[in-house]
Amino acid sequence: MTDMDSRKFGTEEGSTPSFVGPFLYALNRMQANEALRPSQYIDRAQQMLTDRFGHAGSDAVTAYNQGVVGVIADHTHYFAGFALLLRLKQGMAVVVRYNDDEVSRVALEGMNTTIEFDARNRSEDGLPGLFAHLLHEVDPEESRQFDVSLVGAIPTGLGAAFHAAFAVSVLKALNRLLTGESGSPQQAESEEQKSALRDQALSALSSWYGRSFSPAYVIACLSEHEDPFLLVDTGTMEYLPIEIPPGAKLGWGIIEWSRDWHSAMTSSHPRMKLAGLLLKDLHKNGFESIESLRDVEHRDLERALEAIPRRRRAALKHLVSENRNVQKLVTAIRKTDWQFFGALMMISQASKATDWDTTSSLHELVTNQAESASLEGIFGVVQTGEGSCMLVAGQPFSLPAFLDSIREFPDVHTSHEIETFII
Repeated sequence: MTDMDSRKFGTEEGSTPSFVGPFLYALNRMQANEALRPSQYIDRAQQMLTDRFGHAGSDAVTAYNQGVVGVIADHTHYFAGFALLLRLKQGMAVVVRYNDDEVSRVALEGMNTTIEFDARNRSEDGLPGLFAHLLHEVDPEESRQFDVSLVGAIPTGLGAAFHAAFAVSVLKALNRLLTGESGSPQQAESEEQKSALRDQALSALSSWYGRSFSPAYVIACLSEHEDPFLLVDTGTMEYLPIEIPPGAKLGWGIIEWSRDWHSAMTSSHPRMKLAGLLLKDLHKNGFESIESLRDVEHRDLERALEAIPRRRRAALKHLVSENRNVQKLVTAIRKTDWQFFGALMMISQASKATDWDTTSSLHELVTNQAESASLEGIFGVVQTGEGSCMLVAGQPFSLPAFLDSIREFPDVHTSHEIETFII
């Protein structure tokens, strides 16, 4: 803040109250992170397609989708449980058209290089491979190639949440392109169309991941509610928007230090196998009637733990407790008890570290920093996406300074630059 800025907000004597500096700093940071409107994402994606690839090719089709992030949701990759997701202000626009070349091309905002690939080759790595899986779901016989531009503000480090937003956006565009349908990039799909998109996305994502993919992320991306939270039952595929009482606004941030597409995906395969073993153990030892880990009542957890080998007890405790804590989060929202909400995030984070083994030393450092900032208005942090990304909840004007303190961690803690986002 400049001296001129200080004088504007000073007292009659010209001095600046102590709270003004942090207040203005926080306000500037929040305004700098203000989300673009959907039409702005779309315009930028359309312009980038032309700038990178020219005008040659078929008429382009554009689709837009709002992003989401899991608060407690990752356990639903491993069994059909409950998930709580947060709707982001940020979104993703995708523009797709046919080209006459022998390869497809992807332009990503922020990258000067173009990704070239064969859209029919599902063994391609990263984005091209996922695009090929999505194309296969829409039309397995399609032999043409495509130009694609992607503009969005959803951190790739969110893992499943990013992949789901990408899948839904691309599928919307591909379906319209291949069927010749016109319409607004933001047009609402019918319930029948949403159901078809959900099934296509889940099939493609599960095939690309090499294991089951939680429906929670796809369902949340396809929902068009305005409420910030969404409770999803991944067993019945039903969802419930959760309202926040007026005036009870909570601030959110994301901390990201790796944008690797595959680290969380590959490491999840042993956990998937472990979840299957837990169910088999329970079937053999007094829980013959349960069809899923979601059927283990919390009051029966101690008995269930005694029924399985000791080396697998921590994993069962984590999965059952995560599912139960989703319901507690909903209660905290309805009571606007953000301290309880943050405590549940911290409990989840502790379980991820000690019982589920998805965290690193940097997760621990961020968690400790959040605990130290509790008196400054930071309620809690939790790993989201099973990778190098954490979600932060706190008072809106407390978040900027906290996020900047995380970015100042020494380089020794990570080989990647730490990025922070106000969402």
